[in-house]
Amino acid sequence: MAAFTGEPLGMDREIQFKQILVATDFLASSRVALDYAVAFAAHFKASIVILHVVELMPAAMEAEVLTKSYSQTRQAEYDRLAALADGVRRAGVNVSMLVKNGVPSDVILQAVKQTQADLLVLGIHGVDRGIDHLLIGSNAEKLLLSAPCPTLIVGTHVLSGVDLSHPMKKILYFSDFTPEAAAAAPYAAFLRDEFGVPVEFYHLLPEAAIRNRTAAQNLAAEYCKSVKSIVGDEQAEWCSPDFQLKNGLGLDQMIQQAQSQPSGLIVLGVRSESSLKRHFHTCLAYHLLSKAASPVLSIRNLSANAQQQGA
Repeated sequence: MAAFTGEPLGMDREIQFKQILVATDFLASSRVALDYAVAFAAHFKASIVILHVVELMPAAMEAEVLTKSYSQTRQAEYDRLAALADGVRRAGVNVSMLVKNGVPSDVILQAVKQTQADLLVLGIHGVDRGIDHLLIGSNAEKLLLSAPCPTLIVGTHVLSGVDLSHPMKKILYFSDFTPEAAAAAPYAAFLRDEFGVPVEFYHLLPEAAIRNRTAAQNLAAEYCKSVKSIVGDEQAEWCSPDFQLKNGLGLDQMIQQAQSQPSGLIVLGVRSESSLKRHFHTCLAYHLLSKAASPVLSIRNLSANAQQQGA
């Protein structure tokens, strides 16, 4: 592990969080997720839209059409959402509400586009299947791999009691030496500068690289090339292959770091749905989401995705 606290990196300063969409199902992790959204909104002077997706029975939907009024189910959910919104307003943050029906992941992705969200925030809750396996849910998986904006996900192991004025003490930048990981680097540096906290680096070394030093050097060199092209700082120490390899970890070690850091914010890049759909449960992002004690900010490399679609 190493920390970088040097001069600001020469990155794209168009990164912004002005419109935050929070998807809630009213469960505990969603409540903690809303606290993080409020902390971000207060810092960046952003607005929040709280969305709840209600899955109405056909009979209830038909009754709404005939009576031109909310069903009891929708009204009850709206009242619960209004109570959350009142709490956000008391924190001095501008907030609006959306109650929609449909498949949650589809509705949330539509709402991201409708609200032009810069950040999607949601809590997840899983179903344990043995000590080392936890399902985070198909909706969360689809959102992680498909959302066009950065996604802040709060897992079941993230503690409540968020300090709204200082929601994190450090940034944990987790990489697996892919172009997608490199695309997340500007966000790690941006948030470091905004919140005045250090960045710690953790890099997942593939098994082949662990066994073969030459392969590891080549992998790190290609990764650093990607980072420099995105971040634009040729001189930064952490852009050197030796620095990256010095902070390389195995998967178990990386998971241990994620579990032992309750006061941080994990930042990482994720691949597109097309390349991960069949293998998501073995990827780094999945392991971190299911076990991390800190929220996870995931960034998709949209330029790489566009290139893949055009190929």
